[in-house]
Amino acid sequence: MLADTPGARTEGASFYAASVAQRWLERAANEEVGRHGGSKSAILAGYRRRLDAGEPLQYVLGSWQFRWLELHVDDRALIPRPETELIVDLILTELGDNRSGKVLELGTGSGAIATSLAFECPDLLVVATDSSADALTLAEMNLVNHGLDDRVTLRLGDWWEAVDSDERFRLICSNPPYIAEDEWLKLDPVVRDWEPPGALVAGSTGLECYQVIFGKAHRYLEEGHGAIVVEIGASQGSDVQRIAVAAGFDDVSVKQDLVGRDRFVVARR
Repeated sequence: MLADTPGARTEGASFYAASVAQRWLERAANEEVGRHGGSKSAILAGYRRRLDAGEPLQYVLGSWQFRWLELHVDDRALIPRPETELIVDLILTELGDNRSGKVLELGTGSGAIATSLAFECPDLLVVATDSSADALTLAEMNLVNHGLDDRVTLRLGDWWEAVDSDERFRLICSNPPYIAEDEWLKLDPVVRDWEPPGALVAGSTGLECYQVIFGKAHRYLEEGHGAIVVEIGASQGSDVQRIAVAAGFDDVSVKQDLVGRDRFVVARR
């Protein structure tokens, strides 16, 4: 979902980030002029005003790269993070050579994971749910933009409410809210003040969504096999592992992100 502890920026790193951001803004302004006309300098000035107000760069640009795809992004859903790209790799590993059948994503947000899975696995069908109708509208935009809306079914509902009782899936995945309520005010303002709180805050412990996901997952996985892959906060590995084991999963492992932090839990039947 998001990096847990933002690293301190050096002066050089800040300059580099600013120069990269400027190139992205220039590109977006050129594209906007190409689509609608107008003054590039005026468009750039508008972007700068939004950035100066604290709005995330990704929302200002209106799109962001996730794996092989450029996705629409705005404040209807979380900005796709680089570490979340790795959950797709874990899912592909779990699917193995047979990348067909049905996968369920709980809490799809912008649709980044579901869209990537459909794009990278042409024989896979995905059901993607979210409790936010606005987020699903954004996800639909991304699916239609990449011609993948025929293989991803979007459903409105809170967790398992959007899933039919007789449905079974090869794999279930989720990047759920995992921030505890008392951590909310400690978040970077660019996250806290702009991204949807409902996609970030889970409850008093930050573990509430994992209790719900693992609590009913067994009944929705195909008989004899199946797996769950979830993203977690860096300090939550042992807690989520315990929740999965208590729910009846006996092959549970914690996986790290590219900088060595606990970031995912994989649980197999």
